[in-house]
Amino acid sequence: MSARRWLTLAVLAGCINEDVRLYEVELTGEVVAPAGTTGRVFLELHHASRGSGALETPLGRFDATELDAPGPTTWTTLVPIDDGEGLVLYGWLDVDGDGTLCSLAAGPEPAGIVELGKFPAHALTFTLTLETPCAGPSALYPP
Repeated sequence: MSARRWLTLAVLAGCINEDVRLYEVELTGEVVAPAGTTGRVFLELHHASRGSGALETPLGRFDATELDAPGPTTWTTLVPIDDGEGLVLYGWLDVDGDGTLCSLAAGPEPAGIVELGKFPAHALTFTLTLETPCAGPSALYPP
């Protein structure tokens, strides 16, 4: 085996054996959509920021889920606590059922974001209001 392959294998093995510290969080809350709108709700959890100094960036997605419709929900997730700071919940309503935020065929699909300021805590509550048409998480955060 060539030296280059050994080096690649060593680097990959080093990454595989890296410890990841996870923090369990139960999110309980409600997703509120404009009256008369229906569809699946796509939710994403992000760190509020990742990196440090000149390399610090807002948002870092690490988990996602879907709901059949807006309303009350509970979601238990594992947060990789060494990958970023803070916790942000983003969501949008798939009005036309195509799984794509604001495709050409879609009408305005409402989105929203909320910072979960009491993190770290094992139980967090939220109200996520979907009211901004066709906005991805980076367009809404920081608020």
